[in-house]
Amino acid sequence: MFLFYDFETSSREFVGQIISYAFVLTDTNYEPLDSLTGKIKLNRTQCPEVKAILTNKINVLDLQKTGIPEYEAAQNIFNFLSNLIQTYNQITLIGFNSNNFDLSFLRNILVRYGFNPYFNGKLKSIDILHWLQNIAFYNEDNFPWVLTENNNKKYYSFRLEDITQASGLLTNEQSHDAFEDVILTIKLVTYLEQKFNQRLSEFKPILLPENIHSNTIIKQRYRDFPDDGSNPKKYIYRHFYTLVLQPKSLLMINLKYLTELLSTKQTWESITKEEKLSCIQYINSNKHFFVGESCTETETESFQAIIPLIEKDSLFQSIQQSSKEYFQLIKKEWDIEYQIHEIGFDHHIDTLNRLKHDLFKNPESYPNLLQELLSKRANKQDNYLIQLFNRLYLNISVNPDPTLLSRYLKPRYITKEMYRNQEETTTFDEQQHELEETLKTCTNENDIILLNALKEYYNLFSNQLTTTV
Repeated sequence: MFLFYDFETSSREFVGQIISYAFVLTDTNYEPLDSLTGKIKLNRTQCPEVKAILTNKINVLDLQKTGIPEYEAAQNIFNFLSNLIQTYNQITLIGFNSNNFDLSFLRNILVRYGFNPYFNGKLKSIDILHWLQNIAFYNEDNFPWVLTENNNKKYYSFRLEDITQASGLLTNEQSHDAFEDVILTIKLVTYLEQKFNQRLSEFKPILLPENIHSNTIIKQRYRDFPDDGSNPKKYIYRHFYTLVLQPKSLLMINLKYLTELLSTKQTWESITKEEKLSCIQYINSNKHFFVGESCTETETESFQAIIPLIEKDSLFQSIQQSSKEYFQLIKKEWDIEYQIHEIGFDHHIDTLNRLKHDLFKNPESYPNLLQELLSKRANKQDNYLIQLFNRLYLNISVNPDPTLLSRYLKPRYITKEMYRNQEETTTFDEQQHELEETLKTCTNENDIILLNALKEYYNLFSNQLTTTV
């Protein structure tokens, strides 16, 4: 059975939250059988971004009146997924650009409230975007290409709105309503299957040439983003050196990146460990898209100068011997909500669920429950559990400790320490400035209403920020 889904969120960052969700269960012919939809109130720790609200068109003041609490939504989603898996044994989640976005938000909302998001491996996932790109690259003559331009750079768009408009499935702008977007993706899948005679269920996002082995050069068709503003090609090739080929640990060296890096250095020895690691691409069969092809003799020969350097390199050799070393080397001290799997799945999630129920029964029990966790803390997973428990307390408590609230708000909205890519995020003050500037130039009446509602919410949030930080 297929479960199509889509979320509208308060932010592109995974520390944000889902504010609207839609799941539509279909049979293998894409006939709807069941659904779950809803809107979620913003937690007191959440302040939505201007761009997010202009995209999803959600009035945040209305949302606070009509939406349900996040913990209630998490329970509803978990129950819905559990019942489907119990009924059908296995469910395949299907979304558009979902494996790199919606799937992480889904796992986060479940783990936040003590629900295991993996369902013993019975919840699979397919990303329509990967399937769509694969169809395009191998059917370039009759695919509905959409040439677009942004910041004086031209490229072929794979946005849901652009492709569905080009295919005649959408006549107006995309609504960015979660349920309507799900219905639109179902229409797109049906259309593409009929047009190209390719079933989504048969798509293999990871496909390598036969008899491939490590220490081989292969190529992948990829999108073209020319820097000079010229018209892009339908696709270009990227070339890779196969470092590790295991079912769940495909590690490949991007030869273009490595060659360009070497050209800026005096010697191979002057390339740092971090620079070498940046040239390695990790392919996860549950998340990524990689269809490899064999190289021609000429293509292989063009990289022959760098291959001996790779094969003699101690770092690359050690990763080949044990792929675990690579994952240890690239580990970052990101916030737990960027890497929710790091909490582990032996007992920590169940413990969080128990603590949640204890808090609901007795809100005054928080200090004792926290002390219990602190006294048993023994490893990093325990630290993550404490962190998530504190956030759970902030979200469900009527009057949380202002000091604890400040410890969350300051690194997120003032110093930006919580974010994975601080240079790409904004402070609350910067968001306020963006809101005011957008209001000055906005001419769309509906958007002005949304922005004014957001402004009022920002004022309320600012008062909270001022009193706690």
